[in-house]
Amino acid sequence: MNKIKLENLKTYIYIDSSNIRNALKVSHIDIDFGRLYKYLKNKYPKLQCVKYFEGIDKKDRKKVKEFKKLGKVGYEIRTLSRKAYKNSAKYRTYKCFNCKEKNTVEILKESKTFKSNIDVYLCSELMGDLLNVSTKSHAIILTCDGDYAEMIRNVLERNKDVYISVLATPFTEHNNYLSSRLKELNRIERYNLINILSIKDRISKKGNK
Repeated sequence: MNKIKLENLKTYIYIDSSNIRNALKVSHIDIDFGRLYKYLKNKYPKLQCVKYFEGIDKKDRKKVKEFKKLGKVGYEIRTLSRKAYKNSAKYRTYKCFNCKEKNTVEILKESKTFKSNIDVYLCSELMGDLLNVSTKSHAIILTCDGDYAEMIRNVLERNKDVYISVLATPFTEHNNYLSSRLKELNRIERYNLINILSIKDRISKKGNK
């Protein structure tokens, strides 16, 4: 039986932009999304779409301008508004060894976390595109987020014509960004975990080492 060449299949690409950008920063790489699109377009001749997912603050005009530019490059932009969640300050009480008095110390300041549920949006788009395809197709997700693991497993089980690759930073002992849940999927057929650092010279901003 001839081995399937993924480059020859209809290809659908999904980018968790904030996640993969932050993962690459750990490796001191600043991704150039213009160069990335050019690489993907050349690598996969049957490219169907490249969907770019990112949360955005409604008043962030700079981001809106950036998204319009990426849209002209060829990306299909998928955005959700970011919501702020308040994280309360945390305190801990210590007893003085000498005077035996108790002192309360702030160990974590009050902060805000911004979330947009982009992972849910990406999952719904991928499943809508691929669950019912009847020809062999290839999905590529650029992410290190283990929250996609169950979705990947379900799609591969439900449609035998689908192949899924995750393009991510490698799993390492130190400074690790990749979720072990994505690494563990390597035991499943039609799944591939690809080291994005192998193409860093093709997708990073010029001047990166």
